[in-house]
Amino acid sequence: MIDSLRGLTLTGRAAAHMTRIAGPLRTDARFRRCFVADQVNAAGTTVATGALAFTVLGIGGGASGIAMVLLATMAAGILAGPMGGVVADRFPRALVISVVQVIIGLITVVEATLIFTGRAAVWNLAALAGANSAAASFSGPARTGLVGAIVAGSQLSEANALSQLARHIVLTIGPAIGGAVVAMAGAGYGVGCNAISFFVSAALMARIHAPCADRQPSTMRADLIEGWTTIRTRRWIWTCLIGAGMMIPAWHVGYGILGPPYAESRLGGAWAWGLITSSLGCGMALGAVVSLIWRPRLAGWTNCLGTAALALPEPLMAAGAPLPAVMAAVVVAACGLSMSVVAWRTAIQQDVPSDQQGRVSAFAEIAEIALTPVGYLLVAPVTDAIGIRATLLMCGIIVALASLAPLLSRDVRTLTLVTADPPAVEELPADPAPDGAAPDLSPPPVGQPSP
Repeated sequence: MIDSLRGLTLTGRAAAHMTRIAGPLRTDARFRRCFVADQVNAAGTTVATGALAFTVLGIGGGASGIAMVLLATMAAGILAGPMGGVVADRFPRALVISVVQVIIGLITVVEATLIFTGRAAVWNLAALAGANSAAASFSGPARTGLVGAIVAGSQLSEANALSQLARHIVLTIGPAIGGAVVAMAGAGYGVGCNAISFFVSAALMARIHAPCADRQPSTMRADLIEGWTTIRTRRWIWTCLIGAGMMIPAWHVGYGILGPPYAESRLGGAWAWGLITSSLGCGMALGAVVSLIWRPRLAGWTNCLGTAALALPEPLMAAGAPLPAVMAAVVVAACGLSMSVVAWRTAIQQDVPSDQQGRVSAFAEIAEIALTPVGYLLVAPVTDAIGIRATLLMCGIIVALASLAPLLSRDVRTLTLVTADPPAVEELPADPAPDGAAPDLSPPPVGQPSP
């Protein structure tokens, strides 16, 4: 029996690595269903993204109408996030996701009906977008805990990277398909496709059987306090969240708000921004591939250096770099971001107790975006005062400093992931466990010093 990859031929090593990479999909039918359900949902969402924006524009809402819909989406997510984390930790996570998918599907049916009947208005689309976001706040934390419950601890990195890769392939292709659907059939059909995807995803999720995390009965208030305490007592989490809370608004302002007008005025117009956006999707997929091939053990360094790469595009735009240079910078930035997401999610799943992962994920998501509305409000006066190029440069500097600052903490620098050597070809696992079989819920803790 072979214990390692040493001595294997090149073909044998490649086969062993492919076995490791595909391990989560091969060894548990539950993860396969979860994987397929997520991609179906992502496909429907990307098809409908442009449809909703064009609906707002078509009814005369303009840019302010789109901003109102986005603001309602973000505000509802922030308000509902903590409760979503509590629910994700109290009830079977696959069931939570399935119910939420049905609810969002019904809300999306209402959206499509309003569009088809000509009754869509900015106010009701914003209200429905907020309702969708509030519901999604219950399924997001549940997904993090569900993957941690059904996938072995040594395969979590591969599971997260596979999901990341497939999702961003879908996100790269989906908008083009959605644009074609809207152009040929109308926005209502794009939104209708999204509704169908939620119902299909819910049916797949309903067939996943995963045990509830063992936990003592408690009140909602006690659950919220416990989730916050888990974050507060893990220095690596709250240190990274402080950095992310500063970095993400700067990235949204520089890339998301100032990027399109800069591309229109300096790089050739909307087609140039389309190429830059496609570069973002390609970079995210590339980062997932890298995470599959190379499994970094130092999660803190991977998270911080990966997000620091987001500082590249904005200074280049500020310097008037040509379009190919900006596209290359966006690919590198997105690649780093994708690797950091895989490392961060895996660290949460390995270090945080299973019955608290939903709340920790929910609090983390809120901390990351809480200051983004402030950035939206400041962008106009700042650009009026110092100009677009200076604002882009400032955003890039903030992204770099906020991303790297957590490395000052020893807990972040030494944060490691539990990994296992790739299995040799002769040691491939047997048939996957049946859906009802209980997975190993106690992976070794992430190696890190106590705060």
